[in-house]
Amino acid sequence: MEKFKKKYLYLIIMVMIGILVGIIFSNILSNQDNKLVYSKITTYFNNIKNDVSINYFKNLFTSLRNNYFYLIIIWILGLSVIGLLFNNFILFFKSFVLGFSIGCIINIYLYNGIVLAFLYVFPSLIINILVYLIMTYYANSFSLKLIDILFRKKEYHFNTLITKYIKMLGLFMIILTFSSLIETFIMPFILKLFSFLIK
Repeated sequence: MEKFKKKYLYLIIMVMIGILVGIIFSNILSNQDNKLVYSKITTYFNNIKNDVSINYFKNLFTSLRNNYFYLIIIWILGLSVIGLLFNNFILFFKSFVLGFSIGCIINIYLYNGIVLAFLYVFPSLIINILVYLIMTYYANSFSLKLIDILFRKKEYHFNTLITKYIKMLGLFMIILTFSSLIETFIMPFILKLFSFLIK
């Protein structure tokens, strides 16, 4: 139980550091990069504010593709020894992107940006990062069991392990599907309600 807690705590700390580094990085961008990020973010929020037509199904497809891609990569890497290294990097990268998005929105809209950033990440992006965190935990655990089997000659019921591992992938794909639906159909509507903050 203590080892279980330590592994989760390690990943949680990694996520928090990734978010913090992302926020810090958003404040030290060069002027050229700043303009590019500023343009993309303001275009997104202004489109919502001005009722620009949204291609919901295209956005849903993009969201599902991106979410599934990272989840499946983490899952596949968990089937190998190298997954211990690369999965932690992927989790850190996703946390960094989340922090970077938050930092950029706040930099552009200042105090209003705090509310907009919260609405932008909650709940879909928070759900996503939690899914990646838990999937990384299970992927790392599976990799460690593979090491035990291959190099320490420990015995596990491999069929049981792989069945549980496949079920975890299916469960998280369902959760990410709901997250993508929220991100595509609900989040723009909520942001529209607070469009008076977009200036």
